Amino acid sequence: MPTARSWAGVAGLCALALAATAAPVTTAAAADDQDTRSTELLAGSTRATTGTDGERSRPVRIDAAALDDVRAGDRLALTLFDDTTVTASIDGRDTSGGATTWTGALVGDVGTFTAAEVDGVVHLSIASAEHGTFEVSRVRGGSYEVSEVAPLPTGDDAVVPDAEAGHADHSDHADERSARVPATTGAPVAGADAPSVIDVAIVYPASLPAWFGPAEMQAQFALGIAQTNQGLAASGVGTQVRLVGTRQVAATQASTLLANYNSLQAPGDGVFDEAQALREETHADLVSLWLGGQYPAGSSCGLGSLGGTQPKTDAERGAWTVMYGDRCATGNLTFAHEIGHNLSADHDAGASSPPYGYKPYARGYVDLTARTTTIMAYNDQCARAGFTCTRITHFSNPNISFNGRPTGTPADNNAQAVAEQAAAVAGYRQSQIYPGAVSIAGRARYRGTAVASSTPWAPEVALGYQWFLDGVPVPGATTSAVRFSRRDIGRTVSVQVVGAAPYYASVATMSAPVVVGKALFRTKRPKLRGVPRAGRLLSVSVKGWKPKPKQKSVKVRYQWLKNGKKIKGAKKATYRVRAKDRGKKISVRVTAKKKAYDKAVRSSKKVKIRR
Repeated sequence: MPTARSWAGVAGLCALALAATAAPVTTAAAADDQDTRSTELLAGSTRATTGTDGERSRPVRIDAAALDDVRAGDRLALTLFDDTTVTASIDGRDTSGGATTWTGALVGDVGTFTAAEVDGVVHLSIASAEHGTFEVSRVRGGSYEVSEVAPLPTGDDAVVPDAEAGHADHSDHADERSARVPATTGAPVAGADAPSVIDVAIVYPASLPAWFGPAEMQAQFALGIAQTNQGLAASGVGTQVRLVGTRQVAATQASTLLANYNSLQAPGDGVFDEAQALREETHADLVSLWLGGQYPAGSSCGLGSLGGTQPKTDAERGAWTVMYGDRCATGNLTFAHEIGHNLSADHDAGASSPPYGYKPYARGYVDLTARTTTIMAYNDQCARAGFTCTRITHFSNPNISFNGRPTGTPADNNAQAVAEQAAAVAGYRQSQIYPGAVSIAGRARYRGTAVASSTPWAPEVALGYQWFLDGVPVPGATTSAVRFSRRDIGRTVSVQVVGAAPYYASVATMSAPVVVGKALFRTKRPKLRGVPRAGRLLSVSVKGWKPKPKQKSVKVRYQWLKNGKKIKGAKKATYRVRAKDRGKKISVRVTAKKKAYDKAVRSSKKVKIRR
């Protein structure tokens, strides 16, 4: 541990001890810490205050340098309030895109821990079944505060009508709701990105950085990504989300989530069109709008489109989420919840807004005994039982236990739904151009036309061409087809195809080389003329051949056949039928040759000689 301390924030009474231990365990009791080193990461001397909503808060200060030393396997003891102390066992640390995140589980308690740091700004989230949910975040003025986050109220569900019916203003439910994807026409874009990574872009109005501050806002974005990934990994889903871009939109936010959602997913309406542009520039599969200002009491926390309901249009209609940043996005796991909706996960059966049932097993899980809910479940069942449950960073999965208790049942298995949907979502937008397999079709011959052929590219691209002979570019040969001259015979031809699309680096791929062949005769089947009877003369008519056999440059040979075998000496254009040919089948084979042409060979139909 460093001896020098870098403190951020104002005074408050809160101690956090760091101890190096063995590998973290999810459900173990706290170990004896008397021989371990500890460093206070939170400190102060101010008592907690209680707001009008009954939630406690108090200022703290954070030792950022000590936090930077935390690695997987370490333990953090956090005294959040005078009567609230938890210990977190860190199981993961990740640094990417300018953000460092930590994830872990609570020791001797049922709960999870997540933290993020961006440009020296820290944001912590703690969910404890015994004590509740807490956030440590930087507030306006640069100080830090630990706050208690109670479950938010729930309300009636709403259904977004189909596109043809317009956008009616329905009431939102007061947690987060899944919007039925409007039915439209179209075809899905073939995907090539691996399902292991789903790219997410976040947009926000000016009110969000004004409320949090720009640096704290970015830290909260990182925390939302970390919480989502923590939930996916803990639930056995081999997919992670990746933040690929953020952008401020010019428009101010509307007064309802539904109005903001409708504007977000509608291209060209002049409201949040920056979101559509950012999506294309960063190739984001999913786009989330975070709203600024104070969370409006009694409102829904967020809104998200339910993926998997319209496979043909999900890429355009099932990729959107809207939520309040204050108290909701990370404090209530709303970001992870709404991303879950995009991934076809849905609510628990006992929620005030029950699941739609597109996937009957896509349901959240409520453990009344442990007093926990998974990410997609509501607190409604717990409230009816007379207590509050804590939302943990897990998607329901009957095959995963947390603190010795299952996190789902066969009927409540959102992890299965998410795993099934991940490949489709990862392919909504490609992170790069994936070329098709290029080959040469047509006729790579003198007087022939070779055509560049390719299997589909992803995403849709504009294709450019350059033909090569013996590895040297052919001037002017920049279309999908090329013709060859006599001097090209025997040379190798190949074609380079370049795929280009806006906001992508162009990708070039080369076909296998092909040897340019000789020209081909255009032929038709020779026809026999005459009476097939002994003593009569049979002749062959060769019409429709090109070059014509009558040309001086074309050499034509004939071979008459009896029952498919050569007739000795019968090599003219006519044949006198013999008595011994009676009952046999006569035909003729015509062979044409010309310089720079492949030999052409055609045979007539067989005719039976009358007796």
